[in-house]
Amino acid sequence: MRPYDTIKFSGAKKTFEAMDASAVVDLGQQGGNEKYAVDITAGAHGFLAGPTADDFTCVYILGTANYDGLRRIHSVPDINSIYVYADYTAETLATGDTLRTAYVSSYPYEFLGFNLHLNTACATAENLIIALDSAKGSSFDVKLYTKAMNTVQDIHYMFPEPYPIDANDVIDLTWANANSRIWTIKFFVRSRV
Repeated sequence: MRPYDTIKFSGAKKTFEAMDASAVVDLGQQGGNEKYAVDITAGAHGFLAGPTADDFTCVYILGTANYDGLRRIHSVPDINSIYVYADYTAETLATGDTLRTAYVSSYPYEFLGFNLHLNTACATAENLIIALDSAKGSSFDVKLYTKAMNTVQDIHYMFPEPYPIDANDVIDLTWANANSRIWTIKFFVRSRV
């Protein structure tokens, strides 16, 4: 069986957030590892960084001119900033730009399933939704999974058969998390090439 990748996300508020209309800040090289990072502002975004450099988390950026795509989180220094690894290009973000819990690849891939863990079970009637946002247009979008979250603390879901995803199609998970539970989500994906 071919190996698969695990893409990890974590947060303490909803799984998506609009960015502030502010300039991206160049942080330069971080930690002597020759990777560059930038500061992106999104008021009270709730995303969390992984506990270590080896156990990192990601965020998907959408709507910008220079930073769109899956980004590894370097750190979260305060509730309004998120540092992500990226080469700096001057840009002022807009409030229509978003941080998301999503995955995309420039190659065809398979979505195998996902895990979700909350620090405490959800206590509101909200749906967690995973949808495929097709690069071909909204006529090709598909809702892949829906779960009513009231009383749920853990989900482990694997598709009966790997779900084939085309290159540049996005898997997007949305959940409002009105109770501000701390969540960790892992997507399991595997290349088709």
